[in-house]
Formats: sequence, C-alpha cells, structure tokens
Amino acid sequence: MNLKEAFQAQNKISALINYINVYLSDTDNIMTVTEKHLKSKALAGQADESVDASRKSEDNYDVHKMLMAWKALSAERSNLIAAISAAKRGIDFDFDAAVEENKNRRSFIAVLRNMATLKSSHVLQKNKGMDYVFNNEGNQVSYKYDIDKIKTIDYDRNEVRAMLRDLKKEADEVSLKIDAALLNTEVNYEPKIDLIEDNDLILEELTK
Repeated sequence: MNLKEAFQAQNKISALINYINVYLSDTDNIMTVTEKHLKSKALAGQADESVDASRKSEDNYDVHKMLMAWKALSAERSNLIAAISAAKRGIDFDFDAAVEENKNRRSFIAVLRNMATLKSSHVLQKNKGMDYVFNNEGNQVSYKYDIDKIKTIDYDRNEVRAMLRDLKKEADEVSLKIDAALLNTEVNYEPKIDLIEDNDLILEELTK
C-alpha cells in the first residue's frame, strides 16, 4: 500500500480502538445487573423472581473478547506506525514538518483572505448618542445626537494581498509535494485485519 492508504488504515484502526475505549468505559456494558424480587417475604406462597435489569449496548460484545480485540488492534497499529515511519525516512524531504508547516500556512491564508476583503467604512447611527445639559431653569435634561461610526483599516491592503498571493503559491507547491509522496511512497505493511470492511464487521470478526 502507499502512504495515503497507510494513513487511512491507521485512522480506521484508531477509530476502532477509540470505540472499544468508549464501549468499555460504559459500566452498563461491562456489568450485569440482577434484581431479586423477594415476593415470598411480602406474601406467603409467592415465588421469588430474578430479573435481568442490565442496560447493555445493542452490540452486547463479550468483555473478554473486546479486551483481546483491543490488544490485537493495538499491536496492528504499532506495526503500521513503524512501517509508516520507515517509509517516511525514504522521502527526500521532512514529510511531517512539511505537513505541519503547510497546515500553519493554510490557517494564516484564511486570516489574510479576510484582511484583503476589509475596507474602511463609516455608518451614521441616528440618535444613538445621549448626553445631559442644564436648561435655562437650571434643570439637567438629556438630549440625543447622531454618532458617525468610522472604521479604518490599519494596514496596507496591497501588502496583504501580495503576501496572500505568495503564501498561497508556496502552500500549493508544498501540497503537490505532499500529495506525490502520499501516492508514490510504498509502505511495507500487510494488514492482518481486513480493513476494507466496515467497523462493525471488523469488530464482529475480532470478537468471534
């Protein structure tokens, strides 16, 4: 498989492990609750009754099997991570650093795009202001007045646009390198689990 497929497999295994973590963290799934209805104590001649009051998930997996499934998936993920790390070492650039740096570039590009669209403006807000004065009788009275709200950008929009253009070009070029590495880098890994199946089927297979 190539590096892109390996990352997809890693995500799938991680999702399965997370599901098991959540499943086993729910005490309803790992405990059986039995209610003993002591009818004979209340009324002679009545038989006591045991009622299963458990509230387990519909999946109702065997706990021991889920523990074993977690171990199998954890070992599978460890092998896959090792294979991915080995494959990355064969790439002629630092793959992880390139991905992280491009993530930062894309985030800042969004900031620059917003800055590039902003314009100075003003809005006249009618009768939004209020103050007080003394009238001829010496009484304090209020009066209202208009407010001209002015917004002015504190930067050169042309500078921002130029930076946006250069950064987008750089990010696109790095993205092409990353995409090529994802498709062309082979990962020496053969899954022991059929990861093509959906998560429910994989868990059913692991917990047989």
